[in-house]
Amino acid sequence: MISVPGSTQIIKEDNVTHSFCGLASVGWLYQKIKDSFFLILGTHTCAHFLQNALGMMIFAKPRFGIALLEEGDLSRQDPSLEEVINEIRRDHNPSVIFLLSSCTPEVMKVDFKGLANSLTTPDLPVLFVPASGLIYNFTQAEDSVLQALIPFCPEAPAGDKSVVFVGSVNDSIADDMRSEAEALGIKVGGFLPESRFDRLPAIGPDTVLAPIQPYLSRVVSRLARERKAKPLSSLFPFGPTGTRVFWEDLAAMFDIKADLREREDAAWKRIGEQVSLLKGKKVFFTADTMMELPLARFLKNAGADVMECSSAYINKKFHARELEALDGVRVVEQPNFHRQLQDVKREQPDLIVTSLMTANPFVGNGFVVKWSMEFTLMPIHSWSGVFTLANLFVSPLMRREKLPAFDESVWLKGIMPSAE
Repeated sequence: MISVPGSTQIIKEDNVTHSFCGLASVGWLYQKIKDSFFLILGTHTCAHFLQNALGMMIFAKPRFGIALLEEGDLSRQDPSLEEVINEIRRDHNPSVIFLLSSCTPEVMKVDFKGLANSLTTPDLPVLFVPASGLIYNFTQAEDSVLQALIPFCPEAPAGDKSVVFVGSVNDSIADDMRSEAEALGIKVGGFLPESRFDRLPAIGPDTVLAPIQPYLSRVVSRLARERKAKPLSSLFPFGPTGTRVFWEDLAAMFDIKADLREREDAAWKRIGEQVSLLKGKKVFFTADTMMELPLARFLKNAGADVMECSSAYINKKFHARELEALDGVRVVEQPNFHRQLQDVKREQPDLIVTSLMTANPFVGNGFVVKWSMEFTLMPIHSWSGVFTLANLFVSPLMRREKLPAFDESVWLKGIMPSAE
């Protein structure tokens, strides 16, 4: 058991840390960085995964693809990708290509950095991104992409004080956050990532880094170390309370006093109907996206009973404020899923937030489930995201109320005979 500031204790267990590999992050990153191309060096298994996970996007001519490794490639030292790169150039004309690793070539010890350097030209950088499911949770692959971008961020001179928001959000949320910062008198240096490779923000010793996603600790630490930038330590901007604290703490780093309590109260009133449904509900988080800590904190603020909040990885420094806000909640790192199953069976939560891998078995046993993956894809940040965030939690509860009573004979003895 690990102690953190306050009375929160982290229980560390020993189970599988993730259900998807880092290739899943391509689904939102290729849409955010609009002049990019994501090239995955992988196997037919990788292709099958992406075709199914991102299949709804194929008709939009998406800017990602897979260079397939066949059996004959296993005996070669390094794959040849020059023809693939030329084809990408002709079809998409990207400003940058991200070369993502996957499990098999990493086991083969492919020299990805050397391969990326050999493919890079003066007008088209090819950047290596480690994204293997052997090491990283799938959301952490965004961290790897952002680290690959650091050398291309201009150096901001000393004395040029501005905020750079770290984390990928859709353009609407980005515009709202930029407007909010400017309304508070905070100079905005940009976002990492920006919507185009040639618009990356300048970062220097007087840049304030404001992380807006809870799985980006490595890129923030690296920027603080290499560029001497100053990271914001606050709650993440999820929900009325988290959003108020985030903006007040950010303003304080610019010597601006902001009191947003009225704004917070108005946001809570706006989702009053959702809060009334969440109040007193028992909610259980299994580990998946690494967004669990701020999501659980929002539910606690809303009056829900968070029975357990587990996450694949917890960084005590990066997540310190969220951990303090979860005082009294059972927080688990790398949870043992078998133990969780026993606890769920005994404690009977009203809602389980879990991965796609485990959602159907829970539903098949009569539980109300929310796919944790949805929170990575929806606009839930800051003031403009409050309503969407609340609705994501209440929608499965409202849907269950409209369904007929659970018929155990159909689920457990008919469709799922092995569930007993």
